[in-house]
Amino acid sequence: MAINSARLQQTLQKLAEYGAVPGGGTTRLTYSSEFMRAQEYLRQEMEKAGMTTELDAAGNLIGTLSGRQPQLPAVMSGSHLDTVPQGGNFDGALGIAAALEVARSWQEEGYVPKRSLQVIATAEEEGTAFGMACFGVRVRSGEFKGRKANEIKCTSREGTLSDCLQEAGLPQDALTSAAAGFGNLAAFVELHIEQGAELVEQKREVGIVTHIVGYDRLHITFLGEANHAGTTAMHRRRDAAAAGAEVVVAVRNLARNDRRFVATVGKFTVEPNVPNIVPGRVSLCVETRSYSDNVLREIRQQVLEIIEKAAADNGVSWQTDGDFHVPAVPLSEQIGKVMQQEAGRLQLDCLQLPSWAGHDTQIFAGAGVAAGMIFVPSAGGISHAPEEYSTPENIFSGCLLLESVLKRLTEEM
Repeated sequence: MAINSARLQQTLQKLAEYGAVPGGGTTRLTYSSEFMRAQEYLRQEMEKAGMTTELDAAGNLIGTLSGRQPQLPAVMSGSHLDTVPQGGNFDGALGIAAALEVARSWQEEGYVPKRSLQVIATAEEEGTAFGMACFGVRVRSGEFKGRKANEIKCTSREGTLSDCLQEAGLPQDALTSAAAGFGNLAAFVELHIEQGAELVEQKREVGIVTHIVGYDRLHITFLGEANHAGTTAMHRRRDAAAAGAEVVVAVRNLARNDRRFVATVGKFTVEPNVPNIVPGRVSLCVETRSYSDNVLREIRQQVLEIIEKAAADNGVSWQTDGDFHVPAVPLSEQIGKVMQQEAGRLQLDCLQLPSWAGHDTQIFAGAGVAAGMIFVPSAGGISHAPEEYSTPENIFSGCLLLESVLKRLTEEM
């Protein structure tokens, strides 16, 4: 086994140069010049590792290390190449660099797997460009087949997907021509930083992900009565902001007492939002996340009861303005067992845990591909920031586990 830690770190450092921000961190938005240059660097490195490469019409780069039986469905690994604005240097990039390092090590060993190994660098996982997370993989899955590129508006700049495709030299029919599906895959495994602090706090070397959490968003508006802040007696007020504030505190307390879910009120808009008027209208969004859809349904009912009470306490009415639900996705138990076995063989201290953030893996799993994830610790639980960091030692441990798992899957599935 020839995993080269120094070479892996060099690959991460090189990727960080594409979109480097003064003072630290990276901005590498999908289809930007920084993104396309990073993609070209990866293409060249894949070919040096003996891989054939394909750039699909949506901008997903795939390298294939041909197996002894290339007609069999392949095993794929990788992650996303894009970052959030002023993001870190490990989120996404680590999974690509580690999978590439596995291919390099196999080439150096002269090892040819039974099934082909594919390494993917996906486009637009973060959702920054078009407001849709995991967009590149969703396009490949066929979710947008038949849609027109000029129908999808950019959220990070003026224009549409059509403009982005043109600037990146990609075809206008990408939403259809890139919809290859996942029928040629036996499994998908993604290595990623945890983006939380569980592994750090428990002093574990690697995490084995059991589920990718689902989330529930409830958009509501409290309707009260705007009135003079000085002349309106307290007992006469119909204060929409007071009702909203009660919801914020009650939802926080609910989540503090139940580790099965997390909850956030991240949007809170007050109208008319001036110092001397009692607020007459407040719009807010309650988001809950859990590894269990049953838990999400249970908590939604409790949140609705909190909203009802807050409205009654403050003499206001309320209405729903829409909700959004993404189901929780269980990952492959078979792959999870292989990960546990290989972690034990490598004497790595591992922890089974859910992912509280979304990832490309959930799209593969939702499409019926056997999928798994490996986490490495994030220092301080920090992600999506220039301070994002995972130690070379933790990265090496994660890559060791990834290599052994991929070898098992390419031979045994």
